[in-house]
Amino acid sequence: MIKGFEGDFEVVKRAKHALLWFSSPGCPPCKMIKPFMYELSEKYKEVDIEKYHRVAQTFEVLNVPTLVYLKKGKEVHRQNLVRRKEEVEERLRKLLKV
Repeated sequence: MIKGFEGDFEVVKRAKHALLWFSSPGCPPCKMIKPFMYELSEKYKEVDIEKYHRVAQTFEVLNVPTLVYLKKGKEVHRQNLVRRKEEVEERLRKLLKV
């Protein structure tokens, strides 16, 4: 997993697995899940759609929060309206086994 995102998409493409967290500073649901997403900080990337709108456009992100799971740079799963840490952890475990 990659920690920290500075807009370098090549780093994301080279990662074996990555989880991009698309959020927005003014998004109440994003603020709600932020504490548990930070607990999983070794397993995700937060992408502020206001700062990196091109990345959000590339992944056709229309709502936040949105989680995009990548394997070798390709999207393998997407989650919208995440509310529980267990949802994210379960999906990560499944994807890392594949």
